[in-house]
Amino acid sequence: MEAAEANTTWGHVFQVYWKVAFVLVPTMLPALYFGGWALRASTVLFGVLLAVLYPLRRRFPKSAVLIHLAGAYLTALIQLVLPESAVISVLPAATWRPALAIFATVGIYALGMYGGWRAVAAAIVAAVAVFAPNFVPNMPILIAIVLGAAAGIAVRSVIVELATSRDQLTKHALTDPLTGLGNRRALEHEYARYVNVARRESVPLFISLWDLDNLKEINDRAGHTYGDAMLIDFANVLRSVLREGDALFRIGGDEFCCLHLGLKDGASVMDRVHRVFSSVSVGFSDTGDLFLEEALEQVDALMYKHKRRRRQGDDSADARN
Repeated sequence: MEAAEANTTWGHVFQVYWKVAFVLVPTMLPALYFGGWALRASTVLFGVLLAVLYPLRRRFPKSAVLIHLAGAYLTALIQLVLPESAVISVLPAATWRPALAIFATVGIYALGMYGGWRAVAAAIVAAVAVFAPNFVPNMPILIAIVLGAAAGIAVRSVIVELATSRDQLTKHALTDPLTGLGNRRALEHEYARYVNVARRESVPLFISLWDLDNLKEINDRAGHTYGDAMLIDFANVLRSVLREGDALFRIGGDEFCCLHLGLKDGASVMDRVHRVFSSVSVGFSDTGDLFLEEALEQVDALMYKHKRRRRQGDDSADARN
């Protein structure tokens, strides 16, 4: 499920996190050189988690970010309550403690933005547990952490709203409003994906083009409302008759296109559709190595050839010849 987020709004937000993480890499060298055992250990953990989780970012984008964030946040908290010598002794605590506090605050802000309320609740509980022995002196840091968490949650709500709006716009841009099938843009996008799958799986990819017979005359005679009802009926027929993996599109006024992965017998598909909806002509073609426009031209010629044969009374005409 997570991998599906790679090309979404959240996918871009996850990418920003890794860019920021790599910007911090140069700071690891002075931390390792001047730091005490705790700072060195946290720096090594930051680098190891980065090396391990970065390759997994595409498959587990959210989990990879949250695990890396949690490691950085917790080590920053722990260092805030350790002796100066364990963190860095060459600088006074008044110098590096505020920097660590800011780092922890930014960490819980990011946890809130990427992980939501559950991540924030766990992070605040961790902060309270770490600061418990010296709760009062660390109260300003805890307040800053809570405010950072609130800011992260607020930004997350904005991102969620933007992601929802983008998904809706994408859906509208790729969907035929009358039938609910994909439109021409969706076909262009899906064709490339289906071709790649066909090559990877070494299976044929067929394209079919369906054209409702005499729709213009029906619109002129009975009205566009009746014609639209026919289009909707045929779209529902395609949904019910074709296989689950077939991709369905309405690409013109009375033209529908389908992609059939691993199809072996186009004639049987035509027969099943004609049993339910007879007034439609169709052409089937193996896409081979053709580009979409070439495949459409080829199947369009076959469809009109099939239409001419049907007009001549040959209802059994093969839609592939």
